[in-house]
Amino acid sequence: MGSEKGYFWKNAHGVDVSDNIEKLNEIYNTIQRINSKVILFSLIEQAKSEYDKCDYETGRKSLIQAYFEDKKNPIIYRGLGCISQHNGKLNFAVRMFKLALKYSKKREVEYALIGMIYYLQDKLEEAVKYFNLALDENDEFERAYEGRNQSMLEMHLKISDLQDALRKYF
Repeated sequence: MGSEKGYFWKNAHGVDVSDNIEKLNEIYNTIQRINSKVILFSLIEQAKSEYDKCDYETGRKSLIQAYFEDKKNPIIYRGLGCISQHNGKLNFAVRMFKLALKYSKKREVEYALIGMIYYLQDKLEEAVKYFNLALDENDEFERAYEGRNQSMLEMHLKISDLQDALRKYF
């Protein structure tokens, strides 16, 4: 009985179920992929909720967990960048936004966020450069126009202030 070929793949009625086992394995693998995406989505949503509640540390931890579910998800890097920016870690925020650029389909968002960081760091030429990159990706992205125009205005005011300060030497 045990030496009969395919014995383990026959059900109680002696019907070969090996094809069914293969289909069940495919279904199981599909469920595993869906489960992983549900976990990822839940962690990202939790992080957004914590960010909105100003609980940045818990949000960061949720994003770190999400990272282990999907290392190529731009929302994770974008979220870590936003939390880092809020915590004053501007250089790290730029690194996170640049990582998000690798995987993002909405690159204008990352470019604008990088431009914003450079604006906050008073690196106005870099800010304008990144706002322009955002506009190259999506010329209808109003936030990029606002950021670029504000950066250009600040540069103009600094030049004007410098000219006024230098007048006393003439």
